[in-house]
Amino acid sequence: MKESIKTLFESIKIGRYTAKNRIFMAPMSRYRALEGDINPEITTTYYAQRATAGLIVAESTKINKGSGGINCPGIYNKEQVASWKKVTDAVHRKGGLIFLQLWHSGRASHSSILPEDCEVVAPSAIPSTEQVMTFDGMQTPTPPRALTTKEIQELRDDFEKANEYALQAGFDGVEIHAAGGFLIDSFLQESTNHRTDAYGGSLENRFRFLSEVLDDAINVWGADRVGIKLSPVSAYNNMGEGDVLTTFKYVISQLNTCNIAFLEINEEMPFSTLTEEKRAIINELQSLWDGVYIANGNYTAESGAARIEQEKASAISYGRFFIANPDLVERFRQDSLMNELDVQKFYGGDHKGYTDYPFLTENALINK
Repeated sequence: MKESIKTLFESIKIGRYTAKNRIFMAPMSRYRALEGDINPEITTTYYAQRATAGLIVAESTKINKGSGGINCPGIYNKEQVASWKKVTDAVHRKGGLIFLQLWHSGRASHSSILPEDCEVVAPSAIPSTEQVMTFDGMQTPTPPRALTTKEIQELRDDFEKANEYALQAGFDGVEIHAAGGFLIDSFLQESTNHRTDAYGGSLENRFRFLSEVLDDAINVWGADRVGIKLSPVSAYNNMGEGDVLTTFKYVISQLNTCNIAFLEINEEMPFSTLTEEKRAIINELQSLWDGVYIANGNYTAESGAARIEQEKASAISYGRFFIANPDLVERFRQDSLMNELDVQKFYGGDHKGYTDYPFLTENALINK
């Protein structure tokens, strides 16, 4: 092992758990769920193969049938719980930790992929131009309808129930997806929240929905089994406009009082580079956070370890590296070559490009 990356292999306390290393698997949608938003058997293999990660955060998972996303798994009924229980059992047998990311797409959706009795909704009727995947290819999202106060409370109830189901499914905790321009993020940011009621306007009001969802999650799990994901400077889904520094300084100040397990920040989107201004915002926000900080975005083993050494992260979550390298932790340890990522098989399909990436040695094969 290179001396420069040894810090990646140190254990770390994550809430009530101890992660065996600081090489975490980031949540990534793979669009392989079956009818009814149920995981196929290959999803169990996929996550079990990657159980050497210090922590797995499983992919964006729908909290109700109207959450959006094509072929995304759900966590809103017993059948989905059963399919996830196979995943968590398999990961635990391999000695892994696994959290579930709870998600609603909000305005980043299209009416054609929703049930007939569901609509594309958001805090305000402000459309996104970032194309989304549909059964007819990539399309511009359907303009959203603004949620009523009653509907916001119903969504809160759906998140609470999703927490209860995730607990039944055997997860070690949950990550609330408040990033990416999806539902919760669009409540937080002033560019997408033009409400004039208790859920819009002031920083306190824009934070209210996340605060309520977080309170409910903590009631189910305890604060030490709940994490949050944010993306303060990301332009994905037309976000990151306005005074994001002030917004997220407030958000972090409030989250600091909750003693949650971790905060994951999407610092940089794939195939992009942060401007110096945006990097400065990320660094300032990171310095304000009191707990475990998971940095996400284009990190290598070396750059990830360096960020931890600089005390600007507690752990690093890796995405594309983990897709193509189920034994990523061992590859980092041995400084070996990485498998080539098959981008064409990233979304949808069967086991190809999902569970068939080779391990370093035949003895390292898991569930093959």
